[in-house]
Amino acid sequence: MRSRPAIGAITLNRRGGGVAAVSRLLHQVVSEGWGGDCRAVTLVDAAARSLETGLRQRVSFGARLTWLQASGRCDWMMCTHLSVARAQELIPSPLRRPYAVFLHGIEAWRPLTASQRSALRGATVLLANSAYTSARVVAAHAWVRPPAICPLTLPPAEADADSTHVAPRHMWGPHAVLLVGRLAAAEQYKGHDQLIDAWPAVLAEIPDARLVFVGDGDDLPRLRAKAQALGVGSSLVTTGFLDDRVIRLAYRDAAVFAMPSRNEGFGIVYLEAMAAGLPCIGSTDDAAAEIIEDGKSGFLVEQHNPMALAQRLVALLKDPARRREMGGRGRVLLDQRFSYSQFRDRVVAALSAAFDVRERAAGRVEPRLTS
Repeated sequence: MRSRPAIGAITLNRRGGGVAAVSRLLHQVVSEGWGGDCRAVTLVDAAARSLETGLRQRVSFGARLTWLQASGRCDWMMCTHLSVARAQELIPSPLRRPYAVFLHGIEAWRPLTASQRSALRGATVLLANSAYTSARVVAAHAWVRPPAICPLTLPPAEADADSTHVAPRHMWGPHAVLLVGRLAAAEQYKGHDQLIDAWPAVLAEIPDARLVFVGDGDDLPRLRAKAQALGVGSSLVTTGFLDDRVIRLAYRDAAVFAMPSRNEGFGIVYLEAMAAGLPCIGSTDDAAAEIIEDGKSGFLVEQHNPMALAQRLVALLKDPARRREMGGRGRVLLDQRFSYSQFRDRVVAALSAAFDVRERAAGRVEPRLTS
């Protein structure tokens, strides 16, 4: 008898950013790998207009996790974030099912609270989105066993939707540099500041260039004020939150994607840009090197060097042929290294080895999904 999994997630909401996108991926993969029977418990409803939560929601979330496991409706849990695993630790041990934890990045390598340490120690298996995340977590917490490395992918529907070329409308002109990511004061590492710092030098060479920030957050007023102070406010475009369809159009209308971050555990937005045929600029300070081939599908720069960033941006914006060549290489990499089938097989293999004990003992382990 095949084991019955369940997913615990902060949210599957489309407004939930990269963590929610990975949660949706994991829900799809686990559902496919275990015959479509995978219950999901989320803190924030998928249709909610706000991601804010209160005590009542958190208590309800914990109660639903406890009921699902105590009632025997699942054999193990896939916790799609460390904070969900913390909720697992609040469940009395006789009722708690074994669980896995998916690690995204900074939440797992920064100093941990006692409950976070307990949640990591109690997990049957850990999964990480990149070798970079895995290495940083182990370096920060020597007692953590190395996670299984499962580089991310795009959902098949999104990859297929982006595989057909649509002529750009150039709604921001032909020289738009795009960054898609939350503009949160608590996450000032994604590269928004560095792009603004580099932008005067870019405009000096390409006066009609536009810097486009897609996303919302409480840091937006500060970033706008900074751009105004540097004299580049009129070339900064901020769109706020965009739904998936409009974001795909934004990628297609941009010339370059740039996210010179310093703490990305992976960066699924790079894959979205590659699917749209964009060259990508990332930093040498995080996992971008596992996704971008420096000089082939884009460039890697030191985050603290705005002049080097400006030079790379100008070089790409002035050379459409090179942009097309790099964008084409990015599409190839997406198919070769970051396909859905590769992600699915890695996740299913890691979880099967950890949880399908009864099947292995009975000699009934079925071949898992393969490419």
